[in-house]
Amino acid sequence: MVLTIMLSGMRSSLSLREEDAIASRTMESVQEAESAAASSAVAVSAVAAELTATAVPTVTAEPTDAPSPTAAEQITTKQNADVRLFITEQTGHPALMALEADGLFHADNCMTRGQFCLLLSAMLDGLPEETVCPYPDVAEESEAYEAITRLYFAGILTETEGENFVPSQYVSRAWAAAVLRRLSSCFSGSEQTRALALADDVAVGATSEKGTVRGESELLRRGEVAVIFVRLAGRDGTLDEDALFFSGNIPADMDTASWAWAYVTDALTEGSVETAEPGVYRLYGWLYAAWDDGSIMRDMDYGVGPIGQDGRYTTGSEELDGYLAQALEESGANDLAEQEEALAAVYLYIKNNFEYLVMAEDMTTEDVGTTGWEYARALRFFQNGGGTCYGYSAAFGLLARLLGETAYIVAGQVNQYYGAHSWVVIPEDGINWIYDVELEDARPERHGDLALFHIQNYEIYNYWYEPDW
Repeated sequence: MVLTIMLSGMRSSLSLREEDAIASRTMESVQEAESAAASSAVAVSAVAAELTATAVPTVTAEPTDAPSPTAAEQITTKQNADVRLFITEQTGHPALMALEADGLFHADNCMTRGQFCLLLSAMLDGLPEETVCPYPDVAEESEAYEAITRLYFAGILTETEGENFVPSQYVSRAWAAAVLRRLSSCFSGSEQTRALALADDVAVGATSEKGTVRGESELLRRGEVAVIFVRLAGRDGTLDEDALFFSGNIPADMDTASWAWAYVTDALTEGSVETAEPGVYRLYGWLYAAWDDGSIMRDMDYGVGPIGQDGRYTTGSEELDGYLAQALEESGANDLAEQEEALAAVYLYIKNNFEYLVMAEDMTTEDVGTTGWEYARALRFFQNGGGTCYGYSAAFGLLARLLGETAYIVAGQVNQYYGAHSWVVIPEDGINWIYDVELEDARPERHGDLALFHIQNYEIYNYWYEPDW
């Protein structure tokens, strides 16, 4: 029997798809401004920025930031623009941000003003259709040119006409709060209240990690910007972490233990975020399981083995878990949605990358029908680069379990002489299919070329054992 595996949410750590976060409203790159600050700026696209994880400047703002108006100040727009949050009118679940060009999110990197304006304008409708930017340092060929121009004429930007906007300057907390306060004047009712409250929270750092002290001059990081945009869109009240985990776009460089992971995932996810069906899921190179209500199973045994507190299937050994994860990665199984193909990939990986070794600690045999020896044998197998039949079957069997298979690692006997032997059995369609990677790898000189992947008993040998299932 093969556990039901929901592959619709499957995503390998090497094959994360890059979302087009703002569709046709987003162009391809933000031009560096030719200003005094340009030498320290990083040319970044709002969708595909090329910042590296180390490109984090000192967390201070440039002195060009205008003083932040208080929430009580009356802010007037330059035009009677009918600006509204078009993102809230969209059906489904539009993305608000996107991965960088390297396929990662870089939550600790900063964001430029040009990027911020481009992403903000993509969330709005009714911005003025002006075409001449009032800021001399915003190049017409810049990707953010139109966004900056339209936001200015809607009265949302703080810089006045004729000033340098410095689109390559990093966004400070004070500047973002001021922009949000001006934006709130375009709204009414609950949207205005939400934007004003968000502006106040940004100013004092309430949108960042709890327990940290934040100042208005501090620069915003991309993780916090995701929080801001999700809150501005009004989606924070409906964040379902379990649904986001199973069907959202979690970037490879974002740990789900991070304070901002759910906001980042929500901001990156294009399309509906759905409650998971009960069953086993192969995601991000690991195996997880969902309850009937779609929540993640944690700290328990289910189906193919134990589940840790983080929701991952585990052997209980961090070292062995690491070897297994490496094998899934290097075999290519993480990239294969078809179950039999993934299973064949790890089978061949064990066959082609390890050898038959009889170490001192592996001289003993296991009693027929017993279990409990698998983890120790598999760990020694990976540590030594090989082992006996028990090591082969333990390594392959645990990998099969991590692919979602109900795999039994058997201690039994084989051939007419009833020699001690070990192999893997995976029941399917009422048949106990046999997988014997050790005999196929180590005994061709004795038995000739063998094909012992997915065979039935007695096809080649008499496999004898006492199953306990």
